[in-house]
Amino acid sequence: MLECLDSLARQTLDLASFEILVVLNGPKQPYFDKISLYIGRYKNIQFFYTEIAGVSNARNIGIQNSCGEYICFVDDDDVVSNTYLEELLKCANVDTISMSNIYTFKNDIHELRENFFVCNKLKNKRAYENVPFFLCRSFLAFPVAKMIHRQIIGEHRFNPQFKNGEDALFITSLTDNFSHIKFASDSAIYYVRERTGSASRKRLDKKELIKDSFNLIKAYISVYLSNSSKYSLLLFLSRIPGVLKNAYILSRNK
Repeated sequence: MLECLDSLARQTLDLASFEILVVLNGPKQPYFDKISLYIGRYKNIQFFYTEIAGVSNARNIGIQNSCGEYICFVDDDDVVSNTYLEELLKCANVDTISMSNIYTFKNDIHELRENFFVCNKLKNKRAYENVPFFLCRSFLAFPVAKMIHRQIIGEHRFNPQFKNGEDALFITSLTDNFSHIKFASDSAIYYVRERTGSASRKRLDKKELIKDSFNLIKAYISVYLSNSSKYSLLLFLSRIPGVLKNAYILSRNK
């Protein structure tokens, strides 16, 4: 968490021009005291605590309490490059989500590992800037490494019902409010820490997986029907095999 905050404090963008919202959820200590001590050095950090666990709930609290024109989601174990916000801001607008490079790391960000699932596609990222959402659907499966205008988010929120698949559902639901993805310069980098105990690496009960997958597919159908004239049918149809594939992978985790 503190390493993540350090990377945000080092941004080349003027600290007075953006706000940082930290949302701690679940167990309060020892994190609450550590974060409270840290943020005392900065005027642009707001700190929220909720007993309700779950990353979706935490992100929704951040959205609700944010004031800025643009929103970025940063997971607490991850790190961003110094020019991250400045370079993303150059590309984002009310009709365009801007996106950064992505690398993974275990202990040191200078490792520059490429174990995130879109790393290979990012090597040819410009080819995905003006294509239908169906063709760039991989980049619409996660909320991080992006800058999103708050009008694009609108009333959309993360669905706390799901522990897996909620990220893709949320970003896919936003596609009725924007038309383009644009990639920032190479210096804008989101570093994903490789987490041994992350949700994507945990093995879940098969009955629970089947139930969640069925409900997730229902949620996609519901979102699509809510504004079918603005959504891409191909994109939403592509999410169904994606849900099933993810369930299969999770069922095989050890």
